[in-house]
Amino acid sequence: MKLGVLGSTGSVGSQTLEVYERVGGDVELVGILARRASEKLLSQAIRYKPRFVVSYEEPTKEWLSRLPSGTKFLKGDEGLDAIISESDRLMNAVSGVHGIKPAYEILRKGKVLLASNKESILCLGDFIREHRGRVLPVDSEHNALFQLLGSVSREEVKNVFITASGGPFRDKKIEELKDVSVEDALKHPRWNMGAKITVDSATLMNKGFEVLEASYLFDLPLDMIKVVIHPQSVVHAILELRDNSFLMHASPTDMRIPIMHALFYPKRMDYPFGRVSPLELSGLVFERVDTKKFRALELARWAGYMGGPYVPVLVGADEEAVELFLKGKIPFLRIVELIERALEEVELQEPKTIEEIVEAVEWGRRKVREIYEREYAGKV
Repeated sequence: MKLGVLGSTGSVGSQTLEVYERVGGDVELVGILARRASEKLLSQAIRYKPRFVVSYEEPTKEWLSRLPSGTKFLKGDEGLDAIISESDRLMNAVSGVHGIKPAYEILRKGKVLLASNKESILCLGDFIREHRGRVLPVDSEHNALFQLLGSVSREEVKNVFITASGGPFRDKKIEELKDVSVEDALKHPRWNMGAKITVDSATLMNKGFEVLEASYLFDLPLDMIKVVIHPQSVVHAILELRDNSFLMHASPTDMRIPIMHALFYPKRMDYPFGRVSPLELSGLVFERVDTKKFRALELARWAGYMGGPYVPVLVGADEEAVELFLKGKIPFLRIVELIERALEEVELQEPKTIEEIVEAVEWGRRKVREIYEREYAGKV
């Protein structure tokens, strides 16, 4: 197998390289890609010796001089095209909207997409649905659903459930969320993630996104996909079968497990990083989601029902609103309020091309910024 890792310096990209190093065997690492020519990207190139190392930032001569022999630097889209063309499977761990184009090109060129970037699945929804036979989900919830749905016939499934930890505000009342700080929102109880996705976990927008992703990845109607709070984050997905029995997929909170599954599917490899027993996973709790407190969940579902430009606008609006919160310009509860306002003002036609999809995302960002400047600037 020939592997490309896009977004190699992020959490999922770094863990993919760790899996490659420990379990890779006959896998050839074609290339690694990041937006910046950072010291971390250079250290990965030195350690893993891929054929190509790619960044969208021009590196220094000193940086280039330290590359190992046999590793070639390419810049930007030229490097992206080279990695995709020479690889069989590609991990798309590029963050944010920058991951949309790589996902599109991977599938357009007939390669297998290891899908970790949420925005690309959401914004390329129908395209993903058309090519889902070459998409292997990496997020723990969707990887679990992929495995569960492959074990039964679709006619046997009544509902599917994805789990949410509940984030840092699971036990707070909505009145208490008015004054929470950025630091409070970034204290995720289970996962160590980037700031943006951690805030999405605090609002539960990430689960709204995951509901939409599940619909596209598995061609499921939205009303069949449910969310339950599961603070332990051990069970990642559940199937409710027609006979009132349940199938659950459980594993420790370790992203290397779904990464390994997607990387080597359909072969299942031995896990080399230390094992746990079922006793260590015990004490499981499931709770109903408070959709009045976590309005983002149903707002995302509504955007999915609306279709057309609404999902890419949702993605862009969320990025901008979360950024405003992280900069201390708006309070926590205003994140969802601004996103909802932007969705109410959508007048775009359904995007048909990758360029129009990206423009719809950017429209969502601009609209949130416009509403903020018009109505909320200076009113934290």
